[in-house]
Amino acid sequence: MGKPTGGVDSPSITVGTPKEYVYWVARLRGFFAELGADPDNFKQVDARYNYRANRITIYRLANPADELSIVDTISHEFLHGLLYQLGEPGAARLIDLVGRPAGNPSRIGGI
Repeated sequence: MGKPTGGVDSPSITVGTPKEYVYWVARLRGFFAELGADPDNFKQVDARYNYRANRITIYRLANPADELSIVDTISHEFLHGLLYQLGEPGAARLIDLVGRPAGNPSRIGGI
């Protein structure tokens, strides 16, 4: 495992536009297809982590009235950032295929 050269930086959080959302869904489908997974194996994109900009972009939350849904989504994206900064970009990307949200264990792509 790679070690960070300094402290771990917290990502900034922004809200994405509908155009960004459509673009990211297309990229996510391509990512799943490259790994041999079903490209439609998600209900929606709640948020994403941008490795270069160290930024979490929130698109649509599964249930914005449910605090657990929000916490699951943000925690998942922070885990992406933490793993990436620890020198584990492969693990950071693969958690989308194995992570399950605490509030909805039937859904792939969360904690």
